[in-house]
Amino acid sequence: MKHFRFQISDFRFVDGSNFLLYLKSTIYNQKSSRGIAALVTIIVVGAAALLMAMSASILGIGELDMGYTAQKGKETDVFADACVEEALHRLRLDSNYMGGSLSLDANSCIISVTANGNDRTVVATAQSGNYFEKRHAQLSVTNNVITLSSWEVLSN
Repeated sequence: MKHFRFQISDFRFVDGSNFLLYLKSTIYNQKSSRGIAALVTIIVVGAAALLMAMSASILGIGELDMGYTAQKGKETDVFADACVEEALHRLRLDSNYMGGSLSLDANSCIISVTANGNDRTVVATAQSGNYFEKRHAQLSVTNNVITLSSWEVLSN
């Protein structure tokens, strides 16, 4: 930016107005319009940055929610398998075991065992908060030896 210094103190236009006052007001108006353009640019860029930041945070919250859901689902899945394992262990110790409930921290499950001679059907329903998993196992028990014929995940 160039600075001009005028020494003429009494230069006037034909209509009698002062040239220096005209020059000062012209320079002021040019600076003012440049400042407004810069301010509008900053506001537009700031709004765009704010929109991108909000979108990124909303996506991040969605990812956190999906991660939590996956974690709780896997936790319930593993606990349902553990319940069937517990039923198999108790059947090995006592072939007349008919089921019960099992709790660990915030997880719980209900184990039901139905018998038909040496054949057993184990159904374990695990719950962790609002998440449920169900397992179904077919087996036979002979002289405290368990022979597992099937193990599957049941859908509700």
